[in-house]
Amino acid sequence: MRRFLEPGGSFRFDGTVPGDKSVTHRAYLLATRAIGETTITGALRSRDTDATLGVCQALGADVRHVQGRDTLVLRPPARLQEPSGILDCENAGTLVRLLTGLLAGSGLFAVLSGDASLRGRPMRRVVQPLGLLGARIEGRHGGDVLPLAVLPASLVGREVSLPLPSAQVKSAVLLAALDAKGETVLRDLRPTRDHTERMLRQFGAEVEIREDSIRIHGGQELRSPGQVLVPGDISHAAFLLAAAALVQGGEATVRGIGLNPGRTGMLDVLRRMGLQVEIELEDEAPEPRGDVRLQAGRLTGVEIDGDEVPSLIDELPAIAALALCAEGVTTVRGAAELRVKESDRIAALRRMAEAVGGAFEELEDGFRIQGREMLEGGVVESHGDHRIAMAAAILSLRTRQGVAIEGAEAAAVSFPEFFDLFAAATGH
Repeated sequence: MRRFLEPGGSFRFDGTVPGDKSVTHRAYLLATRAIGETTITGALRSRDTDATLGVCQALGADVRHVQGRDTLVLRPPARLQEPSGILDCENAGTLVRLLTGLLAGSGLFAVLSGDASLRGRPMRRVVQPLGLLGARIEGRHGGDVLPLAVLPASLVGREVSLPLPSAQVKSAVLLAALDAKGETVLRDLRPTRDHTERMLRQFGAEVEIREDSIRIHGGQELRSPGQVLVPGDISHAAFLLAAAALVQGGEATVRGIGLNPGRTGMLDVLRRMGLQVEIELEDEAPEPRGDVRLQAGRLTGVEIDGDEVPSLIDELPAIAALALCAEGVTTVRGAAELRVKESDRIAALRRMAEAVGGAFEELEDGFRIQGREMLEGGVVESHGDHRIAMAAAILSLRTRQGVAIEGAEAAAVSFPEFFDLFAAATGH
């Protein structure tokens, strides 16, 4: 579907965004694994998270929706049921990797697959460390790409060094370790988001967390806390905050969003780019949550290195949009992971920049952008990537001709309400 967005305009936003996608995935999966029913409030309803809900139902969970779309009650099965068909993870990379860990020691046989994009994304990064615990997982290209078959196996805890700094890989190993005999120790860790560790504790698991290691004993029963509150998604908020930053006098206040320290790197970058960002923290646990306010200012280029990337990997398309309109040069390095997202995001961002008249240099592990005061506009292909579609949309605010987005419906993968909120904030 092609969607045309008019050039220029104002931007004023004050409201909430849908629930955090990462937290919603984990809430569904842990509630299915736990004892006792769980009421999940603020859950994100999108193509990705609905795929997770469908998988949970295929494993025996009973789901009842209450109070509209974002609250549901999930009653787990007495024990996970062996699925009768292929578990379709659609486009959800978080789902397929966490699910592989959840099923590795379950004693069930299951086949995991997804759409064409997901079937091309790397899985060996998960399969290899799970194999160290004794998991039996077979798949194409030596278990590197879907479909994967997870076979019944008896897991034994051991020390595991993760192959790369990835919250998804770390989470897969932690979920598998619940079914392993003895203790599993994850070592040589670099900082990544810690949603899984926080939620495991919320569901009653004992997890010992140190600066460079995590210890967890197998055989622990998860017990529902009764209710899980999902904060607003900071990755959704990022595109609204960036849109406000692109307009003279632009303002955005996003309320009740998750402020997990592993996810707030973009807020630091926004400040370095010259924007006024204020944070008002409401809750500390189990997930920090609060309001973020941004006022537009003069944008300047920044440098982002590999140490920062894990805390803003999903927000880099929004940062790239800002960089295209900032004074000076913005350089991002250490972000090779962008190559294996829903699209090759580095290449997709280059094509987006070129389509609207921007200057973008593609690097092997990132990009370099020379900003311009105003862009021409044009037709941008989303490549089926929700974050590319949203990045193209906010760029329309700094173009002479507007932006037409091919495949704009991709935004619904994570943020179905994006274009409605964007239109309301711009008055278009």
